[in-house]
Amino acid sequence: MEYLVEVSHVGKRYGEVEALRDVSFSVKRGEVFGLIGPDGSGKTTLFRVLTTLLLADEGEGRINGYDVVGDYRAIRRSVGYMPGKFSLYPELTVEENLTFFATVFNTTVEANYDRIKEIYDQIAPFKDRRAGALSGGMKQKLALCCALIHDPAVLFLDEPTTGVDPVSRKEFWQMLRRLQERGVTIVVSTPFMDEAKLCDRIAFIQEGSIKGIDTPEVILEQFKAILCPPGLERDTSRQEEQPVIRVENLVKRFGTFTAVDHISFEVKRGEIFGFLGANGAGKTTAMRVLCGLSKPTAGRVEVMGYDVSTRSEDVKKHIGYMSQKFSLYEDLKVWENVRLFAGIYGVPESEIAPRTEQMLKRIGLHGERETLVKQLPLGWKQRLAFSVSIFHEPRVVFLDEPTGGVDPATRRQFWELIYQAADRGITIFVTTHYMDEAEYCDRISMMVDGQIKALDTPEALKARYHAKDMDEVFRQLARYATRSSD
Repeated sequence: MEYLVEVSHVGKRYGEVEALRDVSFSVKRGEVFGLIGPDGSGKTTLFRVLTTLLLADEGEGRINGYDVVGDYRAIRRSVGYMPGKFSLYPELTVEENLTFFATVFNTTVEANYDRIKEIYDQIAPFKDRRAGALSGGMKQKLALCCALIHDPAVLFLDEPTTGVDPVSRKEFWQMLRRLQERGVTIVVSTPFMDEAKLCDRIAFIQEGSIKGIDTPEVILEQFKAILCPPGLERDTSRQEEQPVIRVENLVKRFGTFTAVDHISFEVKRGEIFGFLGANGAGKTTAMRVLCGLSKPTAGRVEVMGYDVSTRSEDVKKHIGYMSQKFSLYEDLKVWENVRLFAGIYGVPESEIAPRTEQMLKRIGLHGERETLVKQLPLGWKQRLAFSVSIFHEPRVVFLDEPTGGVDPATRRQFWELIYQAADRGITIFVTTHYMDEAEYCDRISMMVDGQIKALDTPEALKARYHAKDMDEVFRQLARYATRSSD
């Protein structure tokens, strides 16, 4: 049996932090091998070691027969790598990005076009569009093309579908399966357990150490408390009927393109309202209007009684907002971030210090108050960002894909914070691509091509579409979408 990836007793430290500890495993030729684990468990560090971007402190690794230290040039020619962060050049067009990556690997697009044709054909109509203007699914398809352009034997993918809707994720994995059929060996990390089930084998890594390697069924059962935690329940009987968001026939156009097409809905005080849709459905555009960041072309939108067309500054002062792109200051300490945003939100000076201490204790970060934010695991950062966004006790908080790339157990802890906020009367308006999170919402709207095609409770939607879960509801509605970018 031939192994294309061989890792033996690899260790890596950052100061006193042991990022990898005695890591060993092998990946067979043509295998799809998954790397699963909580935030901060060492997955990205391991990917960087195996792709020769980082030197291990101990142990050894071989890729396609080459040593990761002595033969790094040969390895770089024989592997493709998609890092967790967006790896393309946003100011270059689709075509320019592909040509650039081909040049880096001393080849041409024409020489290996047959390798990427099936994927590239889906984004070719947008070849002159800047990569930064593509939807999440399109960006990942282009990134995959760029990683494949030099015909690698092994493909390393670090959470390639984070921020991508369920339909686009399914398409992406269909592409991976076809690459596997062509003999490409794939090593992939993912926070999505439905994707983990598509791997031939998975390794569970925690605190830098491999805890188990087996088929997905065995590993997901063995570590289900972390990888498949139980759902949450919430008592909604005390919710108030008074709406804090009113949207009537909202339209938003950009030139001749109608991004949001006559949508109407209301959201009650203390409600958790899920705003779902595929990439390109118009969710982010609509949310920007609701937050007072963009004016509607037509229709009426009121948030807490303020008309967003005429009183957008009042809206901004009384809401909380957490974007999908991490918004805190990485080079400030935890308490310094809280202090800064409290001042921005207008919290009285005398209240900031005691409320900061209380909040940090509540979310379990009081022991990290002097830690620089950039040193926190992703899940802790997002927990802090959410708590900062509601520090001034807004009546409404907007969360734009707040848990992207976070492991299931940490996401559940994050949603416990959301439930606590909702129980205090804060209305939660949230977008997410995790369909298990959709189940946590009180009501859900489903957008398709700028219009709301369904709006009800998760249970009612599942009954209406004869679906076993929200993922199935999403796929049934999203398959009628014709747009490919927002």
